[in-house]
Amino acid sequence: MATVVDVEERDIRAPKANVKDHRRYDAGASHISEEPSSRAKTHVLAMFCYEDADGPVGHFLRKTARTIAKRGISVHVFSRRPFEMDSPEIHLHPVGTCKADDLLGQVHEFTRRACNEFLRQFQSSTANVTLMGHEWSSIPAISLLHGLKNVGAILSLHSLERQRGGLDSGLSKWIEETELAGLREARLILTHDSGTAEVARNCVPQCAERIVDASQQIPMKHFEFRLDPGEIKARFQVGPVDPTILYIGDLDQRYGPELLMKAMPEILKERPQARCIFVGDGPLLWPLRVYSRYLFLDHVVRLVGHLADQALFELIHSADVIAVPSTQQTPWWPIEAAWVAGRPVVATAEAAPSLLRHEQNCLLVEPDVNSLAAGIESVLADPEFAQAIAKRGKAQLEDRYDESQLIVQIEQAMHIEQAMQVERPAPSPQPSLCPAEV
Repeated sequence: MATVVDVEERDIRAPKANVKDHRRYDAGASHISEEPSSRAKTHVLAMFCYEDADGPVGHFLRKTARTIAKRGISVHVFSRRPFEMDSPEIHLHPVGTCKADDLLGQVHEFTRRACNEFLRQFQSSTANVTLMGHEWSSIPAISLLHGLKNVGAILSLHSLERQRGGLDSGLSKWIEETELAGLREARLILTHDSGTAEVARNCVPQCAERIVDASQQIPMKHFEFRLDPGEIKARFQVGPVDPTILYIGDLDQRYGPELLMKAMPEILKERPQARCIFVGDGPLLWPLRVYSRYLFLDHVVRLVGHLADQALFELIHSADVIAVPSTQQTPWWPIEAAWVAGRPVVATAEAAPSLLRHEQNCLLVEPDVNSLAAGIESVLADPEFAQAIAKRGKAQLEDRYDESQLIVQIEQAMHIEQAMQVERPAPSPQPSLCPAEV
């Protein structure tokens, strides 16, 4: 069983601060190889977590700690309350909760207690110790220990302050500065949402090569079914062999649904039986209805509104092409869902510039009517090419969401040599930061 060190709860008083709600995002984790490394047993991963054990952050910590421990690495967890663990390689250090009236005071007290407990545990040497902080509330602790002991750190973030709300209070600005310091300092940054990764790259460009996607936002198991695409198409008054183009997303100009609507007359010249289904809602819904009537497309276009869960998964499975005609960067979900379902993607480069590769995992087109129509026709006319880009997209997605890759990234950040290697540029040396004031 995991060992636990109890710490007496203490009361502190800290300056008042306005605290707002912070959104959290869940992340899945899957089983990976548990073969321990012979060198791993000399290494230690010290995890710091202010968050509760029963939330998404705690769930990710437990999964990661157990997987790392099964590979022969000693794990120490410094938290306010104990986590339920069942491995002799996991040592629990609950430092207790404080009764400060404000969040900042509580985080400062957690930092003080956790750092003191860490220094008691590792009095002699920290040569083979790596820190891992979970969310912004752990950054003061790992930053302080980095400054005192020059210990390398890994940072796990489910969201950033810029995503959670405006920086309109002293607390919000302090949290953002803390997050930026953590992004600059960490050896490895695990993000659990594509938006978090983009915000991190924009705020601290030099951290881009150290960011690893730890999320699993696409429910892959929900696409594991055998259904006749013709039966699904029939639900939308589409013939079983009619080439079907699917659009998923908000109906606003950023997503470019009007470009796809206006491209349909060109597509119909070569594919008279082609049909287009729009899934989503937004300010362009009525303008799209007008375009459909004006362009004599009412028999071709289906504006189905909101669709979710299994009904949407089945529709993606039945489509022949997934069109993503965005004029600006938009969420990756439609692209990734298409790949999970084995469907080819025709998209603009603007939709997801860091994800899409022309004629590798998709067909890239310009965000204009003629280019979009030509791209869709090219994919419909060449089933082998369509299958090839869909297959490569799915393989890329599986690699990206493979937890074994994530664990190897963590071990590499700990400088543990493994037989299994992942091709990844070595992170450039980062300057040491001054310890955070706690």
